[in-house]
Amino acid sequence: MQSTLYRLHGIFLKLHQEHSDQAGILSQLLEDLSFERCPAEDIPPSIYVSIRLSAGDVSAPVDSQEVFNVDGLRGLRSGRDFYLTEGTSLFHLSLDKRQGEALLAPQFFRQPPLVQQRFWGVGLMKLLRPLDLFGLHAGCVVSHSGTGLLLVGQSGSGKSTLTIHLIRQGWGYLSDDAVLLRSRSHGVEALSLRKPFSVTSESAGHYADLLEKRAFPFPPRTKQRVDIHKTYPHQFVSECIPRMLCFPRIVRDGPSRIQPMNRVKALGLLLSQSGPALFEKDTMSQHMQVLTRLVHQCDAFELEAGFDLYEQSETLDRLLSKARRSVNATDCDRTHQSV
Repeated sequence: MQSTLYRLHGIFLKLHQEHSDQAGILSQLLEDLSFERCPAEDIPPSIYVSIRLSAGDVSAPVDSQEVFNVDGLRGLRSGRDFYLTEGTSLFHLSLDKRQGEALLAPQFFRQPPLVQQRFWGVGLMKLLRPLDLFGLHAGCVVSHSGTGLLLVGQSGSGKSTLTIHLIRQGWGYLSDDAVLLRSRSHGVEALSLRKPFSVTSESAGHYADLLEKRAFPFPPRTKQRVDIHKTYPHQFVSECIPRMLCFPRIVRDGPSRIQPMNRVKALGLLLSQSGPALFEKDTMSQHMQVLTRLVHQCDAFELEAGFDLYEQSETLDRLLSKARRSVNATDCDRTHQSV
C-alpha cells in the first residue's frame, strides 16, 4: 500500500493506493483542485481516501436509497454512510470518520474522463463539508485596492470571460469557476479551488495568448482548458475576504450595465450555485450560516454583460469601480442622515 500526503488550505489528505497508477485521473484532479503534494511527515490527516481494485462491477448496499442521479453519477445513502457510483465502481464515504474508500472495477478506467472527474470531485467536496469548507460555483478576483469580488452564476453566464478580462486589467485571481467558502472571526473567506480556467471554442479567438497553438481548430461547442498560471503567475491569490458579489448574465443587445441587488435575491442566487450538497441535514445549518454571513459582508450587484465587454476590456473594471463608489456614497449619506 502506497501513501501520498496532500495539503489544501491547512487541511491534509492522505491517499492510500495499492499501486502508484491506480489514482489515474484523481491525481490530476487533486492538482487541479489546488491540493499540493507534500512530504509524508508525521502529520495527522484531516481526510483519508483509499483506492482498491475489484475484479468486477461493484454495487451499493441493497438497502441504500438514491439521493440524486445526475450526468451519469448516482448518490445513495444508507444510514450514516454515503455512496457514489457511475455504474461500475463505488466510492464509499464515511463522513463521520472523514474517510472515503473507492472500489474500482476495470471498466471504470474506460469511462469518459468527465465521468471519472465527477466521481472523484463530488466525493472530495462531500468529505470537505464536515471540515466547514463549502463549495461555491463562482469565479473570484481581487482588485488593485484589495477588494475581493465573487462572480457567481451558472455555466454560460460569462464568469470565465469576465474573470479573464479583469486579470488582463491587473486584478488578482483565485479561480474562474469554483471556490471554497470558510467562516472565520474576521469574515467569510473565499479560498482558491479549481486552478485551470476554461473557455468555449467559439470564444477561443479572444484568448489566443492563453491557449496553446494548434494545427486544427477546436471542435465546436466544447470547452478548452486554459493554464492561466502560466501566463499570469504573479497575480494568483490563494484566499481573500469578498466584499462584492456580482451575478452576471449575458445580454445580446445594448451596452453593459450594473445595478444593485437586494440581499434576499442575492442569497437565493447563492443557494442555487451551492450544489445539492447544501441540503445535507448534517451540514446544512453551517452552510446556510456561511452564505448568510457572506451576503451581509458584501455589496451585491446584477451585471448585464453586453458585447462591449469583448470590444473594450476596461469597460468591466470601470463599471465595477463606479458601482462600488455609488454604494460607498449611499452608505455615507445614510451615516450623515442617522447622525
